[in-house]
Amino acid sequence: MRFSRKETIVTIIFTLSCTMLYAQQVRVKASVNRDRILIGEPIVLQLEAELPEGESYTWFRLDSIDHFEWLAKGSVDTLDAVQGKLYKQLVTITSFDSGSWTIPRLSLQVKNSSYLTDSIPVSVEYSNADPNKPYHDIRDIIEVPAAETNKVNYIIAIVTLLAIAGLIYLLTRKKKEKVEAKIPTGPVMTAYEKALSLLSALKPRLMQSNGHVKNLYIELNDILRDYFREEKLVLEPDSTNDQLVVRIKRYINKEQAIRLAQSLRLVDAVKFAKYQPSSGENEEVLNSVQHAIEGINEQIHQKQTN
Repeated sequence: MRFSRKETIVTIIFTLSCTMLYAQQVRVKASVNRDRILIGEPIVLQLEAELPEGESYTWFRLDSIDHFEWLAKGSVDTLDAVQGKLYKQLVTITSFDSGSWTIPRLSLQVKNSSYLTDSIPVSVEYSNADPNKPYHDIRDIIEVPAAETNKVNYIIAIVTLLAIAGLIYLLTRKKKEKVEAKIPTGPVMTAYEKALSLLSALKPRLMQSNGHVKNLYIELNDILRDYFREEKLVLEPDSTNDQLVVRIKRYINKEQAIRLAQSLRLVDAVKFAKYQPSSGENEEVLNSVQHAIEGINEQIHQKQTN
């Protein structure tokens, strides 16, 4: 059966119109509740698709996204829409890599066609603590008037004489009989046992601090840092708290890493911004630090046992 040229053109226009009308009935969208986060903070990614009634589809593939990690994937909810059905899913992600990253375009498959969402830029940053301030509280350098030259010379001469006298005493005194070294009366504490003991002693003081917690938060931070150093997990003494979390997150699960990151940001706020936490926040910070140490110790112990 042959079609005339006019019939062929009409057929093509009709086909294109139907295709465009169908495409208008399919709508996909991806959005986030925030596009700027601190390391370890969660992001809620909402995925939407509006399709004609009864249309079959293949939902967005949620495998992996560079620089992001999945925390939770909610179920796909179905709602009535003007032109069919609206499908929604909430998924929670986070990132432990600082920098400017992009959630890529995600694809929804309907029949033989793919519909892509827009890409979404996200900025992942360290905490807002002042990086120019020393991490541990150190007293400022106190300027003193320069001493007169003669006084300085006298002091140097006296110190030198005392040093010579001490050296002569050490060289001329009789050697003492060798004494066997004393054997420790108790077992040596491991880094894990030491950290838990210090946290246990710190807890009642923190709970009864009545708002004066800055020094206690510094002590808490030092307990965690000392544990990391003794376990040789973090050797850099000038690492920020966010950098500490990035370096040890492979030893703990995602929930513990997020709670620890949030707690250490609170520690920074207390130390550098004079933030006054509540008693509930004090307990939460202490518990998150303890759970992180327990999780790390268990992970290291399992590796050594295996």
